[in-house]
Amino acid sequence: MEITESSLGSFSPDISLSAAPSYAYALGLTQFQGFWIPSRHVPTSSIISFQKYFQALDEDIIVVSKPKAGTTWLKALVFTIENSNPDLFKIPSPRLFSTHLPYSMLADSIKRSNCRIVYITRNPFDIIVSFRHFFRFIV
Repeated sequence: MEITESSLGSFSPDISLSAAPSYAYALGLTQFQGFWIPSRHVPTSSIISFQKYFQALDEDIIVVSKPKAGTTWLKALVFTIENSNPDLFKIPSPRLFSTHLPYSMLADSIKRSNCRIVYITRNPFDIIVSFRHFFRFIV
C-alpha cells in the first residue's frame, strides 16, 4: 500500500481494488447485506432487530441520509414544521425517525407502508470534508 498526499492536505492510502476489503476491515468496517458499515459503532444485531421488529405507521416520516450529510438539521426542521407546540410528552402522529441505512436495508414494514421517506443528499466531496473535520476533532 502506498501513501500519497491528497488535495485535503492529509494522507490518504492509494490501494488497489483487491486490497480494499482488507483495508476496510482494518478501518473497522464490515460488509453486511452488500454495504460496508462501521461494525465498532453499529452492531449488525441492531440492524437485524430493526428490520425484523420495527412497525411503521402510514403517518410516519423517515429521514434518510449518509452520515455527515445534514440529517440532524433536516430532522429538526421537519420536527418544527410538524409540531407547532413541541411538548415532548404529547407528540402526536406523525412520528419522526432518522437513519443512515440505505433503502434496501430498511424494515419491510417501512417499504410496505405509505409512510413518507425524505432522502437528503449532499455533494459527496462536502461529506468527505465534513467527515475529515469531524474526525480531526475527536481523534
